[in-house]
Amino acid sequence: MRKVFVSALSLLIILSVVFTVSCGSQPEEAFDVSLDSELPIDLTGQVYRWGSSWDQQLLPSEYFSLAGDMTHKRLRDLTATYGCTFEVIPWEDGGSRILTEVAAGYTSIDFLDSHASNGGIQLYRANMLYSLDEIPNLDYSDNRFGTMRFLQYGVFDGRFYGFYQYAWEFPPEYHGVIHFNSDMLRTLGIRLPHELRENGTWDWEHFKEYLLSVQSASADAGYDSDFVPFICGTSYSADAIAFMFANGLQMIEGSNGNYTFGFDNANGMATVDYMSDLYKEGLYVTKGAAEFVKNKKSALMSHESYFSTHYNEKSSSNDYLPAQDYEYGMIRFPHGPNGDENSVSGYVHHGRRLNWMLKTTDKEVNDIGLVLNFVFAPLDGSEGWPGLLKNQILYSADDFDEYSYMLENINFNYDAMFLEKGYNTWTDGINSAVPGRKSVSEIFEAAETSIQEAINKNVTWTFDELVNE
Repeated sequence: MRKVFVSALSLLIILSVVFTVSCGSQPEEAFDVSLDSELPIDLTGQVYRWGSSWDQQLLPSEYFSLAGDMTHKRLRDLTATYGCTFEVIPWEDGGSRILTEVAAGYTSIDFLDSHASNGGIQLYRANMLYSLDEIPNLDYSDNRFGTMRFLQYGVFDGRFYGFYQYAWEFPPEYHGVIHFNSDMLRTLGIRLPHELRENGTWDWEHFKEYLLSVQSASADAGYDSDFVPFICGTSYSADAIAFMFANGLQMIEGSNGNYTFGFDNANGMATVDYMSDLYKEGLYVTKGAAEFVKNKKSALMSHESYFSTHYNEKSSSNDYLPAQDYEYGMIRFPHGPNGDENSVSGYVHHGRRLNWMLKTTDKEVNDIGLVLNFVFAPLDGSEGWPGLLKNQILYSADDFDEYSYMLENINFNYDAMFLEKGYNTWTDGINSAVPGRKSVSEIFEAAETSIQEAINKNVTWTFDELVNE
């Protein structure tokens, strides 16, 4: 349905014609047109196709969940209001299929829901994506598409392209979170991490003491020797980024085109030294998430936020904390000496789910904005994912506050997309330095030249500069 406004200029032209006619022998005509009048918008027969490699998440089957039912109702309401239909169809991850179809002369899908890290950049480089500011009627400052800091997922060359189905029942995912087993800690007589944050002792010094107390209490309680107080759920390098953010660092520092690698300094090296110290004390080791979630071989685990918030996939729900029979919590990493209690360890990581609008669509750009605004408005009678997390998923207001605070103040990981091979050299080195196989200075020196060359080549803006414009 397209809005049509009668402009003042158009009205003057109409009135001049009316005046000319009325001066002759023709009967006088009366026009009753308001300056802000609207004509009905009709998109009957148009089908907006949304390709997704995880179509059941974007649009669950009816009767699978309340959220799924409300989403189906929203799409029926779209048809009743505008006449068009919105279909979610199974699609491969990334942009390759779209590139192939367009090259063959076919009209492809209108929107892509992609988990692959190369999905958006492939299509952007082929000039096949609309940026958000090219879509009339689309206000991407509206949180239905994501907070400003979270929209960095889809920024290329300083413009916003990708967005998230933010207002629906799928909490945004980010890295740099510590999950903890509340029931286990209470049984061991250990305070919950939120208590340390409240009394101002959620910092590196007290965190090590905290893990030592967990280690001692678990031994006294008869836990197996393979119990580790704190498990690294993915890789040491992923945690190093979170620890560095919590130590007050940014991955890229500088402004106005003069940028450097913000981790390559004494505070960055001290971060790796601190992690290595935890490892040497037997307090911290990398293991799979199942060791924490199901096997209860640790009291705390670093990982992505979805281990605390992911709840509606029947086939794999047992892998996540909401499906377990014990109380759990989540919190940011403790802050280092160069950080403070407001430091945020959470950061975005390319490869998470994003949505893209394709220029190869046969739909009018004005209509795309209208349809998206309608489809992604908050669902009827729903508080969206914030309501579900607060009221049904997470166990305490502290957990929800931590999740929300990190999301609102999330950091940006420039990773290999901007830092190229030097980033992989650096992360590989971190994974060797924490367990003591390489020296900290060695791994920084090995990567610093290539990282700076990549920064000079690729970094023309920082996200903070975009937000502050």
